[in-house]
This record gives sequence, C-alpha cells and structure tokens, in this order.
Amino acid sequence: MTTPPGDTSPAAAYATSWLTAAAKRIAADAAPGSIDALLARYFLGSAPVPGLNRDGSRLSAAWLEENRDRLRETPVVAAIGYGLTDALPGVQASARRLLVPSLRRLMSRNPFADRLTFVYDLPQLAGIGLAAQAVAADLPGFSEWLSGVLEDSRLQPSDRFQVLLRAHVRALLTGQTAAVHTQQGDDVSAIALRYWMASTGTAHPPDPAEHRNLQKRIASEALRTDAAQLPVSRIALIYRTVTAILDTSIDQAILSRSHLVTVLSRLEAAMRRWRCDDDSVKHPIRWPVTAEREVQDILWLILRPVFDDLVDEETLPKLGHSTYRADFGIPSLGILIEVKYVRKSSDFKEVEKQVLEDSVAYLNGVTAYKEIVVFIYDDSASVQEHDTTATALRSIDGISDVIIVSRPSQLASPTLPSQPADTAKPSRQTARK
Repeated sequence: MTTPPGDTSPAAAYATSWLTAAAKRIAADAAPGSIDALLARYFLGSAPVPGLNRDGSRLSAAWLEENRDRLRETPVVAAIGYGLTDALPGVQASARRLLVPSLRRLMSRNPFADRLTFVYDLPQLAGIGLAAQAVAADLPGFSEWLSGVLEDSRLQPSDRFQVLLRAHVRALLTGQTAAVHTQQGDDVSAIALRYWMASTGTAHPPDPAEHRNLQKRIASEALRTDAAQLPVSRIALIYRTVTAILDTSIDQAILSRSHLVTVLSRLEAAMRRWRCDDDSVKHPIRWPVTAEREVQDILWLILRPVFDDLVDEETLPKLGHSTYRADFGIPSLGILIEVKYVRKSSDFKEVEKQVLEDSVAYLNGVTAYKEIVVFIYDDSASVQEHDTTATALRSIDGISDVIIVSRPSQLASPTLPSQPADTAKPSRQTARK
C-alpha cells in the first residue's frame, strides 16, 4: 500500500507508519492454525500484505486427510469453509463431500446450549457460513437452518461488529443484500465492516454522502487504533479498508471529468467494430441499438472498468411531489450522466427541454452531485443538429459537457415510422413523475 506520490505531510507519514505496524501484526499473527487468522485472511481477500505467506492457508488434500477424524469439531468445519474460497478444484470436490455429513450433524445440535457454541464465535460462524454456501446445492436445508438460527431472538449480540458480521453471513446464505447502516457509536472495526460488506455485495452500497463519511471516519479512527489491541481479524479488516480507501483516493486524484468526457467521446470511433453482419455471412451476428436502455448498457460496459464507483440508475431525493432517477452517477467526481436516444432530427428540440427540466431536479443542492454530463446517441445521424443542441445544453447551469454520437453506418436504422420519439425514460426508469 502506498500513499499519494509526493505526499510528505505528517498525516501521510503517520498513515504509512500505521499501515506498516498493522502489516507486521497481520504477517505475524495470521499464520495457519488459528481460526481468527483464517477470518483475517478472508477479510483481506487479494489485498497484498508484506511478509504474509498466502499459500500457508490453502486447503490441501493432505490437510483434509489429517483432519478427517476431527470433522465433528466446528473449528475444523469452519476451517474447511474458509479453505474452499481458495482451494484447488480437486480439493474442493473432496472437501464438499466431507462437509455434508458434518453439517448435517451440526443441524441436530442445540446452537443455544451455552455461550461456547459456534454461533457466538464470530470466526467459526463466518467459516461455517462459507461452508454452507459451498454445499448449498447438496444440502440446501443447512443454509435455511442457519439463517433461522441467526434470526432467533435468543441470539443477542454483544456489540455492533457481531450484528454486522451476522448480517453478512445471512446475506451469504440467502443471497439477499442486507440493509445495514452505521451508527454514531460504532467503533472503527464496525465502520470498516460495513464498508467492506458494501464492497463485497452483502450490504446495500451507501449513498454518496454516507460513502464519503465512512471513508473519513475509517481513515481518521484507524490511525488512532493500536494494532496490538484488537484481534488480528479486525486489524486485517481495517487494514483492507484503509488501503482500499487510499487506493481510491489516488484513483480519484488521477481521474477527472476530462477523463470521463474523453472515454465517452471515443465511443463513436470505437463503434467501427460494432457487429452488424450482412447476409453474406453464413451465421450473421447483429447488435442492434434501438432504444435508450441499450445505449445505457453500452455506457456501463465502457465506464465501469474505469470508474469503480459508477452507480446505475442513481435515485435522487424527492423534489416536491416528484422523484427523479439519473441514468448514472459517479459519486467520487460529483457527476451525473444523463443518456438520451434520438430517432429523428426533430427530437433534438425535445431533448433540450427534457435536459433543462432534469437539471433543475438533479442539481437542487440536496445531493452531492454538482454537474451533469449529457450523452446523446443520434440514431438519425443528423449531424447538422449536433452543434446547436450541444451549445444550447452547455449554456445551462450545471451542464459541464455534452457528447453526441451518431449511429455507425454499418448499423441499419430501425424502421419505426409510427413510433414516437424515444426521448422519455424507458419503463425501468419510471420513477420520474
């Protein structure tokens, strides 16, 4: 992990010192043999940690054979669950076969018999949740059973970290994203866990304002945390989120609106390779672009690899009685992207009116978004209208740029003479009233 190039401020130096100390603690204590170390490695994912041997925790056939007689012990079952996330294909199959009878036995026990059962031990619980996910096709009843256990009122959490990690496990079991929020009294490990859950898809992503607040709180409170005073799993989680935040900060320093506009402007030339075979091809492939939703799909494919925080259909706060939904948002840049599809030259006038109306609702001072980039796909190739519309839209407050792309010549225009202009939002965006 690095701090921004050239940053020699005391804060940057202190951050580097904290990350170095945390990395040493992780490398020393996340060694094989500890169930908490396996949870630490699970939190880290692919994040690099100097000095940490990644191969030391990989599940092997030899380890399975050595522990075959211990499959009644929940720490062993949890260890297999963790190991399956990075096991070789041949090992995965044999591990899943061993897990099924072990998990069946676990279902027959009382998980609330005492405070020593696995449901009160977070590293064991997470590992068993991963085991349940791995054998869901062979033993679906276990996921249902464990999900019910986690919702039982007898399972009283001792802190917010337990609440959030159990929500993460439930999301793994049910496939339903958890609706969780940070609270004022949450410590840095709980805040980092909420941030991590959003990145893994087990929690709803925070809105732009909460996202920035989470980043600030994690970065600030992590530097005040003694890496020697927390379990290694929580230090690993904080380390993972701090490094992710710093990496994102570097990306944001490099990426800007000009990069966004450059990527969008290059689409027209790139569509030279847009597939639309003629009948001379034995098995012709044609990719039609007939509506705004298809343009949105294309833009998602080209923008998402560049902008990690790209938001699809960003729902904005209500304005009066109406709710508005922008096509895309990039919270880190404070930019909304509005997409329009034009079928004929006369539609440009209607597009100008719609963008003017949308800009008032989108940039009303309530959201964190400060500007709009308009992207127009011109199916009619009415290039004589482009400059007029672009100039008109750029004169509107908050419209920072306008990109108009014409249909490539190899792509036949849809023959829809009786269909009205597709300048209104498609059905999946009917939130605007």
